Amino acid sequence: MQSEESSGGGAAYRAFAQVLKWRRWLLWLAALGLLVGWSLTWALDAPQRPVLAEREDIQAAAVRVSGTACGQFSEGSGFVVEPGLVLTNAHVVAGVEQIEVTMPDGGAEAGILVGFDPGRDVAAISVSDSGIAPVALAPIVAGAADVGDAVTVDRADGLEFVPFKVNRRIWASGVDIYGEEADNRRVLEIRSRLAAGDSGAALVNIDGEVWGMVFAVARGQRDQGYALDLVEIAEFLTGIDRTPLPTPPCRTR
Repeated sequence: MQSEESSGGGAAYRAFAQVLKWRRWLLWLAALGLLVGWSLTWALDAPQRPVLAEREDIQAAAVRVSGTACGQFSEGSGFVVEPGLVLTNAHVVAGVEQIEVTMPDGGAEAGILVGFDPGRDVAAISVSDSGIAPVALAPIVAGAADVGDAVTVDRADGLEFVPFKVNRRIWASGVDIYGEEADNRRVLEIRSRLAAGDSGAALVNIDGEVWGMVFAVARGQRDQGYALDLVEIAEFLTGIDRTPLPTPPCRTR
């Protein structure tokens, strides 16, 4: 026969065990709540990745541009915008005597500079017309809250689709890639997780059309970048006649 003291001790133990059980459940529920809350915050606050209708075409038109300028290796992304014509940033090819364009299939070829605008920070490179379908320019400009993908090409990671969201479309003033005063240009301020090597990446909408081209990442704010507006790109393209240009000066680093 159990003593009264023993019986009371067993009841106390069972009560304590029950408290521990409920405490574990509460901790699990709290952790689950934090996880759900974090997921909702990320989903609502982060740039949304759209489903690109023409992702395969864009993937086929994305290239990597590289070369050596005054002893410094330079590289960036680019994209085929017309048959046999690649766009990238002017600062990517400034001072580069032998431009190398790595095509989507991994093959590389020499590119010829045929357009260079240090104020807009855009350059055009002629390549062999290998049947790559160009990316079309969008019929309308992007505006605040519009979303899409930046199509980047990295040596290590290859092609990536990086989501972006437009903060605003602005007139930007300042200097060109050489530090000289430049005319105002139409620019998209975007929120996206871009890196320095993503210069020249095309910004595309959900229909796979170009809204702009990345040219800078904000200092100290890796989630904010800037892209040349499609109107500036279109105006630049009107002056391209495919005539080879001399090597432009290197940038002052």
